Amino acid sequence: MSTSADPIQSAALHEEWFDLRGDGERLYFLSTWYATDGEERIKPKAAVVYVHGFAECIHSYDNAFRYFAKNNYEIHSFDQRGYGRTWYDQPGRETWHGWTTWNDQFFDVSKMIELTRTRLDEDWGKDEVPIFLMGHSMGGGISAGFFTRDYGTGPAEETKSKISGVLLSAPWLDIHNPIGVPTSIAGVVSSALLTVFPRMRNFIGLKHEDLCRDPEIVEHIRREPIHSYWVYGRGLLDPLRNGPRIVTHDYVKWPENLPLLIVHGTADRITRYDCSEKLVARIKAMGRDAELVTLPGFYHQLMHEPGDDKIKAANAFISWLDRHVPSE
Repeated sequence: MSTSADPIQSAALHEEWFDLRGDGERLYFLSTWYATDGEERIKPKAAVVYVHGFAECIHSYDNAFRYFAKNNYEIHSFDQRGYGRTWYDQPGRETWHGWTTWNDQFFDVSKMIELTRTRLDEDWGKDEVPIFLMGHSMGGGISAGFFTRDYGTGPAEETKSKISGVLLSAPWLDIHNPIGVPTSIAGVVSSALLTVFPRMRNFIGLKHEDLCRDPEIVEHIRREPIHSYWVYGRGLLDPLRNGPRIVTHDYVKWPENLPLLIVHGTADRITRYDCSEKLVARIKAMGRDAELVTLPGFYHQLMHEPGDDKIKAANAFISWLDRHVPSE
């Protein structure tokens, strides 16, 4: 292995199936993007555990994550339970598409953080490489909720302490009514219906053309069944009920020494830019390190925008990491 001081020539990808929970129930599809000098892996400046969004799969971010790796930031990610290849490539997939809860997702993210910490320590020495948590859309809401839930309804403090900072991409704190009613009503109605019909499916009425401004990517997502929005309502209840609470109430639990970055486009038609704006303002008012990067005219999937715009979005995260990675 080489050191991070060596020139970075290329990025590589390692994929695997892994029993992330260690319970033998199902395998998760994991991917790691890392820098090489052409032959050996290079010691990263930091590692980023990435949590994807609703109905996404991590393979969609291959180009973006190779760019991170070439800037010497490793990406450690997984297709979440009920989504991506973790859902699509395994038997009985129709029985658990989106079958998840925040507690399930917090548990899985915790396991991914712990696995990443263990592997980095084995490769480079104990705590030599810091870990950041990054989430997009639904994954952004999960990542924010990860640090604003009390122990018992959220992750253990020991796991939280392994994270050096949080980066959110267009987080699902609240949404622009894709199911026809405000989320305050949708959460109550969905909860009541799921009590009677626990395996009820919800079709989130997202318009593919609202995802990004690149028509080729929009058409690819529209064609691919792995991106199906026809999921169990159980997986949508926590974001609908608890996402807005992060902005209105739970932000007060944000850890004192945990830096936060949110990057959001002003033309996002799926998640609400104003909620990101309010969350950063309220966390900053508590004296915390919180920053909002506004991308005028950008849609929801920031790193899928056309031309150089996707690079501009990626650089917003990379520049922030450069400023927050501890100096050696």
